[in-house]
Amino acid sequence: MSHTFPSLSSSARKVCRMPIPRALRRALPARDRAEAALSDALDGRGCPALDLTALASALTSSTGHVVLGAPAAWTDAQLRWAYVVVLRQFGVLNNRYGPLFDVIDQGLDHKTSNAPVSKTRAATGLHTDSSDAGYNPDLVALLCLQQGAAGGRSLLANAEEMMGRLRLKHPELEPIARKAWPRDVVTPERQGHVSVIQSNAIPVLAEDEHGTVFRYMRFWTERALHKLGRRVPKELTELFDFMDQDMATNALSFQMKRGDMLLANNRIMVHGREAFQDRPGTAPRCLVRAWVDGFTDSIRPPLSLRA
Repeated sequence: MSHTFPSLSSSARKVCRMPIPRALRRALPARDRAEAALSDALDGRGCPALDLTALASALTSSTGHVVLGAPAAWTDAQLRWAYVVVLRQFGVLNNRYGPLFDVIDQGLDHKTSNAPVSKTRAATGLHTDSSDAGYNPDLVALLCLQQGAAGGRSLLANAEEMMGRLRLKHPELEPIARKAWPRDVVTPERQGHVSVIQSNAIPVLAEDEHGTVFRYMRFWTERALHKLGRRVPKELTELFDFMDQDMATNALSFQMKRGDMLLANNRIMVHGREAFQDRPGTAPRCLVRAWVDGFTDSIRPPLSLRA
């Protein structure tokens, strides 16, 4: 219990918005070249170097996130290109679900199948990304290409600040957060088998040489216990109830619009969304998710373009 958590209230903060760097605007490929430029950028070619020092500082501070606003008039390919160029300044795009994963309602139900909630229109509880004990992305990013017809507001909260309040109000629950609990597996190549779930145990709270590591997915933890034939312990429910209520109370709530790029520090920030609806006959809500690896290793050296 020696680790100190920040005391700043998330409710007193606003969404951290920053403009698209001028160098990125100047390098924007023409519309008829954007698809080819995107392909090159995904392969690490033709990416301009950018000074993103202010953005990196926000990601590593208690702010923990940034929203960049690109022009809505840019084409989808131009927006994807700009998004990839920005993310590659901070690390490597993880390819587990493809470097860019379109978050679109596919008519699935995550409560009755192993479908990830990213393939549904349901509300998500506040959470960090990745249900795999062996993998935790440093940054989670979302690019908005199309808003839904209704709902779908984005939510963000600082888990370190929540843990500070937990320590003050319910210190007896912190050891529960530090215990490794099984988590259901939705990673395609690992899901399904009970033995895999048993070995996929993750503490909600831990530290490493870079600081706090907060990993929270209530639904998948409770479902894992159910699949293993174990009841959810009373003290774990108390911990989850406190966390959910505190983070929801202190969450930033905002609507992403076309061209917005959200980057969040997945080690200290939880994110979520409200349920949304698409309108028949119109383009469906589409956010493009990416996971970035290696950002914690890129803090000390100068920020350089990653291959």
